[in-house]
Amino acid sequence: MARMARKHLDGKYFHVMVQGIGKETIFPDDNSKGYYLSTMSEAKIDNKIFIFAFCVMDNHAHILIKAEKIKDISLFMKEVNTEYARYYNTTRKRIGYVFRGRFKSEVIDDEKYLINCIAYIHNNPVKAKLENDAKEYKYSSYKNYISHSGIIDFEEAKKYYDISPSNIEAIMEEKSHSEWLEHDDRKYEESEDVLEELVKKYNISTNRVNYDLAVKISKELIERSGISLRRCAEILGVQRERLRLAFLEMRE
Repeated sequence: MARMARKHLDGKYFHVMVQGIGKETIFPDDNSKGYYLSTMSEAKIDNKIFIFAFCVMDNHAHILIKAEKIKDISLFMKEVNTEYARYYNTTRKRIGYVFRGRFKSEVIDDEKYLINCIAYIHNNPVKAKLENDAKEYKYSSYKNYISHSGIIDFEEAKKYYDISPSNIEAIMEEKSHSEWLEHDDRKYEESEDVLEELVKKYNISTNRVNYDLAVKISKELIERSGISLRRCAEILGVQRERLRLAFLEMRE
């Protein structure tokens, strides 16, 4: 089972998103994606930014960062996007805006949100049907974690969660089957509180429940608390693979 991040995050994590103007393809090839990442690598040092996850897609990018101050994020993103826009316009002999607005950012203030965000960022290429396995995408930090190389700030990240390749793979395995665990502004409830409510709702009197009820309870637990399918199976005493197949059938 994946080892989660430590509790009581200090409110210094942010999920940053940028998108091409008019949803245009602004990272069309390996060179452009690589240039955006190299620009990030250079800009993070001067702006006191730590990078914990990223994924550069064709028309947008996601970055999970730590910053001491909000203004540090603004300075970092301004430097990165300004330099990339210069590069993009020069190489394509065009003028005008490249990015849609400045950037969007969300505060990551608890460990479930943090882990869901990492999984969501890494799963982007699979969800977009660019890859069958998130590990194969060249321009996300998943490969960085497996090889322990690249622009991820491992020394800083390991203060907050287990950065070993086996744990990152476990996180991805758990999250990839739970209806993608969409990352949004929703705040999850405590799983213990949700489970207590469902025990009363369905009049559960034993530690094991029948299969159909287990599927129903798991779906509500995941939607409301964000826990993994594996953890649902452990709590309810059913096989995780059977739950996974049931969730796949519901999506078809």
